[in-house]
Amino acid sequence: MDLEIGRVSICLDDGQYMAFSDIVYEIKPRLGRSWFKKNLQKQTILNGAVGAIRPGRLTYILGPSGAGKTSLLKILAGRKKTGVSGTVVGAGSDIVLVQQHATLIGTLTAKETLLFAAALKLPNATRYERNYIIETVTKQLGINDIFNTRAGKLSGGERKRLTIACELLTNPHIMLLDEPTSGLDSVSSMSVAQSLRAVTNGGHTVACVIHQPSSQLFASGDDVILLAAGRTLYAGAISDLPDSLNRAGFLCPHYYNLADFILEIASGEHSGNIDTLEMEAKVYALEMKKIAEGSVQQTNGKDKSPETVALLNTNSSFESKGYLAGFSQQMRALLWRGYLGALRDVHLTQIRLVTHFLVAILLGALYNGAGQDGGRTVSNTGCLFFFLLFLYFSNAMPTIHRFPVEASVILQEHLNKWYCLSTYCATKIIVDFPIQLLCATVFVFPAWYLTSQPLEVDRLGLAWLICVLVTILAQTFGLVIGAACDVELGLFVIPAANIPMLMFSEFFIPYKEMPSYLQPFALISYFRYAFDAFMQTVYGFGRSKLPCYKIICLFRDPKYYLDYLGLTGNFVNDVLALVIWTLLLQCTLICVLKYRVYKACK
Repeated sequence: MDLEIGRVSICLDDGQYMAFSDIVYEIKPRLGRSWFKKNLQKQTILNGAVGAIRPGRLTYILGPSGAGKTSLLKILAGRKKTGVSGTVVGAGSDIVLVQQHATLIGTLTAKETLLFAAALKLPNATRYERNYIIETVTKQLGINDIFNTRAGKLSGGERKRLTIACELLTNPHIMLLDEPTSGLDSVSSMSVAQSLRAVTNGGHTVACVIHQPSSQLFASGDDVILLAAGRTLYAGAISDLPDSLNRAGFLCPHYYNLADFILEIASGEHSGNIDTLEMEAKVYALEMKKIAEGSVQQTNGKDKSPETVALLNTNSSFESKGYLAGFSQQMRALLWRGYLGALRDVHLTQIRLVTHFLVAILLGALYNGAGQDGGRTVSNTGCLFFFLLFLYFSNAMPTIHRFPVEASVILQEHLNKWYCLSTYCATKIIVDFPIQLLCATVFVFPAWYLTSQPLEVDRLGLAWLICVLVTILAQTFGLVIGAACDVELGLFVIPAANIPMLMFSEFFIPYKEMPSYLQPFALISYFRYAFDAFMQTVYGFGRSKLPCYKIICLFRDPKYYLDYLGLTGNFVNDVLALVIWTLLLQCTLICVLKYRVYKACK
């Protein structure tokens, strides 16, 4: 049955057979470990796994922990290539993998999440066509009643179904899911299983890894693939499973969960003829392979062996060649989601702006009049250095709490060919820029005035420029660490990585007093360049002598004070250094995200 709207259609009977045989996946030992243990052998995750996934039938992949279930799923989706060999027939580019953890942008509603997905996955459809497709898919999965609920407030089962709905918008031929019921109670697990059943009833090819299903959940499936130590013990219909077990000498007790029983068999807790089960699985896979080959030849219209296309090796890949949406469409959709999320983000935007203003007021009360008093020059220097410290850490640290989750969403969407990573990074810079300007402005202007810094327009403008650059640099650094580390590690890395930068900032010790072998470290300290530029802005550029309200003011002359500090005094070079640091960090962010993609597909 086809549901057509103009140029867009949802074909509900275009499922595709997928058969695989002799899948071997080996992991090489790490160099560090093999250095001490030269006889260390490769670790075999899959060892000749066979099986098939049929259209219109819900296939469960079961096995004890470490059996290779997730690895098999990633191989079928083309996510694993290194160390893989074997044959997969029927796997094309139109295949989607839904990871175990349903990661979504929590500030968007379910409807907005689907609209974003539709903008990227259905770029040539009209607004009416997209809304119709969204309505059709959500009815199929039973999530119409959560349209206006933010993703961060959805239950686990609702989040899983929303994730599935996003991938169903383009009607993929094959959908693979890694433990869609993990972490859910029995009711939520059944709701997800019923949603998957509705998808398979439409003719799709669906397979999912299930961990210890209940008898009711197991009975909702059609086929099962049982893995143990990387080998396939059973592949076929669930209804045929009891007879196959009886032929192999395994008798399931009455009123016993069949899923638990076969998992116990895979764990070696029952005696029987395992070889008989494996042989039947290979025969079944061979029959399905012939059907899949005929399906592929009929689809391609060519009489050629599918093995020439589907043979797995380190150079082959099932990834699609491109993205459905063009560069401008990706930019438009990502900017829309980015601005919407930023405006609604309480911690990263709203509270941060309020905090900047309150700290500026407190700083003004503490250092009131310090900028115009020749007897408080040293105290004012500490005040100016605090400007930089606060702006840096108040913009770098909040990112750690948010971006690791967002990074996992980005990687999942990128791997499923929603958008390019470089496009995302470009939109991230554009979205964050107004917020960074606001943070710097809300802090600098009140603090500058209340601490009695020189109220000359040019000096105020230069100070604002330095604070904006520090804010951008700090948030970019936080994004890099958030992309590379989890929250716990990131909270340690940011302070630890910046302690050396602070040590060589020339606030604590002048450059000339540093040991010669440590002076190169000062050349890469962005705090040094920011501090130097800030001091030049306040005390340089020919500023006149400061009024003195004490008997003796050692640093009443700003020029003499700058000479005493031994700063470089090259404002342009300082600004260029901050800009270069920011560009390097932005390039590093792209590299880190690309490395995570490479690692996920390795």
